Formats: sequence, structure tokens, C-alpha cells
Amino acid sequence: MQTLTELYRVKSCDTLAPVAVSIVAVAAKEIETLKQTLQEKENHILVMEQVCLSESEHQAELEDSIIAWQDKYDRLYESHKRVQKVNQGLEDKLLKLVDRNTAERAQLTSDVATLSVRLAQANFNISKLQREIERYKTDINLAIQLLQCKPDSFVPQKISSLPIDIQSKVSSYIRVDTNSHSDSEGSITGVGITTTTAYKVLPANDSPPRETCPFPPTAMVYSMRGLGKC
Repeated sequence: MQTLTELYRVKSCDTLAPVAVSIVAVAAKEIETLKQTLQEKENHILVMEQVCLSESEHQAELEDSIIAWQDKYDRLYESHKRVQKVNQGLEDKLLKLVDRNTAERAQLTSDVATLSVRLAQANFNISKLQREIERYKTDINLAIQLLQCKPDSFVPQKISSLPIDIQSKVSSYIRVDTNSHSDSEGSITGVGITTTTAYKVLPANDSPPRETCPFPPTAMVYSMRGLGKC
């Protein structure tokens, strides 16, 4: 029995020897492959460490740049806030000026409209007074011509016999004429006509015949000042 067992062991050892050799060879190859992979990984790690170091330096530069840009941004933001505050103040002043100018313009427009109405009224009054003056001149010239032609046909009128509105005008004219000619001693004998005693256009011996009416243009001795004020 021992002989058979030993023989079996010897045969087993002879059979397993090539297998062990092949296993050892495969293991050796795997070890070499693993060593190569490990070496590649170590090389890759070294490369990655170098990249990380360079990236760290670049990151430091980027951080410095970010800090600088952040400082610039803060300064610009503060400047923007100051400028915005100044612009707001200027805008408020501009709005106040616009409101004041608008109010002044409205006031000036109202004043111009009022003055235009007054000017139109004044022009109307001037035109009316000019027409009245022309009418008064025509009436006075006609009265003068009539007095020159037939002075004896007119009777001197007293102020009391005139209408009330005419009396006031004549009285005011008499006061003005008396104040401006205090040395004159004549008396009022007609509407706005000053004579010495009565209507005397020409001396009696120089009066033309009543049949003719020469209408002399400058033969009057009446004082016609102030008639336009009546």
C-alpha cells in the first residue's frame, strides 16, 4: 500500500510540475504587466502633479486678478452711486426750473393777452377821440365862419343857459384858461369863446357888408385853446 501511494504521489508531482511552471510564468507576466501599469500610473500621477502645480500658480494669478477686478468694480460702483445722486439732484433742479419757467410763461402769456386787450381798447378809444376831435373841429370852424359872416345874428349865451354836461365842460375850460392866462381880464360870453365884452370879430367900421361872406381864414380873435378837451 505504501508503494502505491508513493507511486501516485510521484505521478502527481510529475503531472503538476508543468502546470505550476505555466502558472508561475503567467503570474510573472501579470506581475510585469502590473509593474508597467503601476509605472504608467506613477508617471501619470507625476504629470498630474506638475499640472496641478502649474494650475495652482495660474489659480493664484487668477485670484489676484479677481481681487483687482473686484476692487475696480467696487470703486466704479461707488462712483456710479455718487454720479447717480448728483444726476438726481440736477434732475430735480431742472424740473423746478421747468415748472418755474412754465409758470412764468403762462403769466407772461396772460399779461400779453391782457395788454393786447388794453391796447385794442386804447386804439379804439384813440380812434373814437380822433373822430370826435375832427367833428369838433368841423363844428368850430363852421361856428367861426358863421360868426365871421354875421356876428350880429348871434346872441352871447350865459353858462347857466347851457345844458348841464356842457356847463361842466365849459367851467373846467374856464378854470384851465384862467389859471394859464391870469393876466387876461376878458369874460366868458359863449361856449369856449373868450372876448373882451361881447362878440366882436372885427371893428364896426371894418365889418364887411352882410351881403358878402369872405370867410377870412385868420381873422378871428378868439382863444381856441383847450376846445379839444371838452
